[in-house]
Amino acid sequence: MDLTAAKALLYCALGLFVLIAWFRERRRRRINKTAEGFWPGTTYAPAAAYYAAAAGAILITIAEAAVEKRAGLTDQQSVLPAIFIFQLIGASIVEEVLFRGFIAPGELFGRKLLALIIVGSLVFTLIHNFDLSQPEGWVNALFAFVTSLWIYVTRFNPLNPDRSLLPCFMAHTVRNLAVFGIKWGQGFVS
Repeated sequence: MDLTAAKALLYCALGLFVLIAWFRERRRRRINKTAEGFWPGTTYAPAAAYYAAAAGAILITIAEAAVEKRAGLTDQQSVLPAIFIFQLIGASIVEEVLFRGFIAPGELFGRKLLALIIVGSLVFTLIHNFDLSQPEGWVNALFAFVTSLWIYVTRFNPLNPDRSLLPCFMAHTVRNLAVFGIKWGQGFVS
C-alpha cells in the first residue's frame, strides 16, 4: 500500500472513530437526559436543517464548477487517486468536530459568534493549503471559505435550534462527495 492510500484510509478510520464516539455520547445523553459531555453538538436537528445543509453544499459546488469552467480553469485541476474519497469522507467528520464543534461552542451569540465564523473560516481555508500562485488555487480558496461560512450557518441558524453538528456533517460530506463526483466526471480521478 502506498503512502497516499495509507493516509486516506487512516483519515477515514479517524473520522469513523470520531463519529462512533459522537453517536455514543448522543445516545447516552438521550437515554440519561444529561447535558453535553466531551463531544460538542450531540443533538439532533429537524429534517429541514439537513435538507438546507445539503442543498447549500450542492449549490456552492455547482457555483464553483461553473466559475472554473467560465474562467477556463477546468483543465488546471489536479488528478486525485480514487482512494482519496475515503480521506474526503473522514475529513468531513473530523474537520466539523474541530471547526464547528470544539472551536465554536454552541453558547456563542452576536459579535463573538460572527468573529469566530469569519476567523474560523479563514483558518479552515488556510489549512487546505491551496496554491495561491495559480488562479485555480484562488478559486478553490474562495469556495472553501464560502463553504466554511455555509457550514457555520448550518449549525448556528433557527433551523437547527439545538445547534447539532449533524447538519454540519451532512453539508461537509455532501460537499466533498460532490467535488469528488465532478472531478470524476471531468476525468480527474485515477
